[in-house]
Parts: sequence; structure tokens; C-alpha cells
Amino acid sequence: MASGGEEPEGAGSLTDQILDLGIKLLKDFIFRYIQRHVESITLSREDLGSEELTESNHKEVAQTMQLIADDLDRNVQLQTMINDPSIRPSFEVFMNIASVIFSDGKFNWFRVVTFFYFVSKLVIRAYKPQILELVRKIINWAIDYLQDNLINWIREQGGWEGIYSYFSTLTLQTWFVFLAGIFTAIVVMRKI
Repeated sequence: MASGGEEPEGAGSLTDQILDLGIKLLKDFIFRYIQRHVESITLSREDLGSEELTESNHKEVAQTMQLIADDLDRNVQLQTMINDPSIRPSFEVFMNIASVIFSDGKFNWFRVVTFFYFVSKLVIRAYKPQILELVRKIINWAIDYLQDNLINWIREQGGWEGIYSYFSTLTLQTWFVFLAGIFTAIVVMRKI
């Protein structure tokens, strides 16, 4: 690190490394989520520009994120709202959902995973065999959002591995309060 707590810019900076891993985790999250939950979609890693995670700690982070997604999947009210056919994958919808997730300016790992989860849901909505342009756009929007809005917070948490300490202290009440905000966002999205 440079003096004053600033990090030198460049290809090998810690922020760049965390962003690169974040991109891999995002694409892996989407790939695994679709593979586990949507039999009718046959996206390959290549289609998503994804590569297999090889380091065990990266695989553990990805697995932890999938466990949180499983909890989100079990919330019937959330699923009813997400599956509303009036919600169409677009940049406006993407930005509205991302903005609501982080509307109070507070960041935590649950919100980051929820962001990945909603990106996956938009990819599923956008998927059309042989036409992957919108899927790739959604992934690029998510990467840009990750880089512009989340990466510094993730770096401050010690990188992606910081997810472990958060989920060991997360309470059920915290989830319900946050999900109430997401429900509100989806209701607003229906009206757009």
C-alpha cells in the first residue's frame, strides 16, 4: 500500500485482484445457480465467459454464496414477486434493483449475495437459446456495478473471504428486515 492508506493503481493491485475474483465468483454463481435450478437452460461456462474455480478457498466462498441463494429460494413471498412476468430484464430494472439493495448506503455480505442472486434471476429471464447478447449485457452491468459500487467495501472486509465471519454472526431477524426491503423494491418494479 502507498502512504496514507492509498493503494497503488495498476494491474497487480489488491483491488484489481479482488475485482478479478469477484467477476469469477459472479459468473460461477450464475452458472451454478442455473445448473442447479433451471433444467430448461443449457448455458455453458463458455457462454458466460466463466472459468472453473480452482482454488479451494474460492470454491468455499462460492459454496457459501450458493447456500445463501438456497435460503432466498425458500422464501415463497420473494419467489412470487421475482417470478412476476411483468418484470422484464432491462438496464432500468437492473439499476433499480441494485439501487434498492444498497439504498441506505450500507453494505454487507448478505446484500452482496442478494445482488448476485438477482443478477442470476435476470439472466434466467433474459435467456434465449442462440441469443446470448442480453445475458452478456446483464453480466457486464453487474461487473460494472461491482467495480463502481462494491469492490472497495469488499476490499475493506479483507476480500471475498470476509464472507465467512459475516455469516457466522448473521441472525434470522437481519434476513427478514432486509428481505422486507427487497419485497418493497419488487413491488415498485412491477409498476415500472
